[in-house]
Amino acid sequence: AAPETAMLNFKRAFNAIEAAHIARIFRMRGIVLKEHTTETASWAYLVSQIVPGVEVFGDIVLNKAVGGINPVAVEAMALARGGRGRVVYMPTVDAAAARVPNSANAVAVSRNGQLLPETLEVLKVIAKHDLGLSTGHVTTEQALMLIRAAKAAGVNKVYVQHPNHGGIVMSMAQMKEAVRLGALIEIVLSGEGLTGGGPKTVNAENPVMDYGPQKIADIRALGPANVVLSTDLGQPGRVNYAQAFQMAITVLARSGFSQAEIDMMTKQNPARFLGLK
Repeated sequence: AAPETAMLNFKRAFNAIEAAHIARIFRMRGIVLKEHTTETASWAYLVSQIVPGVEVFGDIVLNKAVGGINPVAVEAMALARGGRGRVVYMPTVDAAAARVPNSANAVAVSRNGQLLPETLEVLKVIAKHDLGLSTGHVTTEQALMLIRAAKAAGVNKVYVQHPNHGGIVMSMAQMKEAVRLGALIEIVLSGEGLTGGGPKTVNAENPVMDYGPQKIADIRALGPANVVLSTDLGQPGRVNYAQAFQMAITVLARSGFSQAEIDMMTKQNPARFLGLK
C-alpha cells in the first residue's frame, strides 16, 4: 500500500486507508500492510483509528532503509503503540540473492553457510514478542536455515515467502522440508497463478480457464493445512486484492477444494500466523 517511496520503482494503486476501506467493503476480517522500506505498524495503528470494522496489521521488511538485519528496528516495530506490528520479513528487494551479493545495498543474512549473529539476534526478538517471520527473498538454502534457527530460537510462526513465484523457486522436496520443519508455504494470487497470468486478465465468466496449473498442483502436494494464500497485489492497473481472493476462491472450488480447505488457507492459517483466535 501507499504512501510508497520513489526510491523504488514500484507504484501503488491504493494508500493504506483506501486498502482498509476495501477490506471493510468486501467484509474481510483484516489485512496486513506491507512496504519495502519502512515499518508499517504505525500506519496500521493510525488506519485502525480511521477505518473501524476491520483489523489492520503492520510489519517491517529488513531491507537497507531500516538498517538491514536490525534487531533494534524489529523491537521498535514490535513495541509500536497499538500492538499492530505482527510480521518480520527478511530482506526482499535488497536481499543479497536479489542483488550482486557484494553491492552496497545488498543485505546478507548468512555468510559461509552460517547465519550471521545479527540474524540470530533478530530471531530472538521475533520469539520474544511472538511475531511471525517471513523468509523474504533469500535463497532457498537460506530459507531452510532460517526456519531451523527460528524454531530453535522459539519462533512459532513462520512462512516461506512465495517459493513458486517472482523468481524464488523452491523444489517440492524443499517446500515439503520447510513444512516438516513447521513453516507455512505462501501461495500468491498474482502473476501466473490462481487468477492466471496476472489478475488484470482474468476471465470473470470462467476464471478456471485462466489458471496456470502449477500452483493448484503445489497446493495439492503440500496440503491446504500447510498453505497460506496472499495476493502480492496493490499495483496500478490490476484488480484489488479482495477481488483477487474472490476469483481465486472460485478457481479453488471449481478445482475440487472443499469449503473447509479454502477456509483453512484464507482464514484459519492466516489468523493463526497473526496470533488471532
